[in-house]
Amino acid sequence: MTPSSRILMFLSLSLVALPAWAATPLAVEDGVLIVLLGLLLIGIEAVTPTFGVVGLLGLLVFVIGASMMVNAGLLPGGDSALGMAMVIAAALLLGGFLLWVVMRFLRFRHITPMGGREEVIGAVAEATRQFTEHHQGDYHGYARVKGERWQARSTTPVAEGERRRVSDVHGLVLVLEHEAPATTNDATSTHE
Repeated sequence: MTPSSRILMFLSLSLVALPAWAATPLAVEDGVLIVLLGLLLIGIEAVTPTFGVVGLLGLLVFVIGASMMVNAGLLPGGDSALGMAMVIAAALLLGGFLLWVVMRFLRFRHITPMGGREEVIGAVAEATRQFTEHHQGDYHGYARVKGERWQARSTTPVAEGERRRVSDVHGLVLVLEHEAPATTNDATSTHE
């Protein structure tokens, strides 16, 4: 059983036990504890990417605990409509915070990598000098991609200044395709 499933199981059992707590004379202390548990769950949501599951559970627990405190007369306004209005306002504020947190996590999932292997594959490389034959049918040399000088290899000879598309990256060595790229529009991207 994973830690996250254990936490969710514990929280589900806690929600089942809430009505029993509310019926006891200790509802005031339990309300405070339940509000704190709800805030803790919202805090966990803010630092872990559960995509709102734990946060919504925390918001629900917070509202239940705060409602228990309103019924006990602990909040300003006692058990009147002002107390419930404060609970609703706090819930909306926390809900807005949760929405902001979840949207930030979702945005990070869709950001394309800004560097590394993913950016180099498919780019056009320009040989800085003629590649030398290392083994029969394996040519090694240096190529410039997006303003950076890389070690490169190819299965066919590559002349100085020749442009080839990068097909793969092995460690810090580029693997160049057999044919030169069809368009010359990519030539400007090698000097960025």
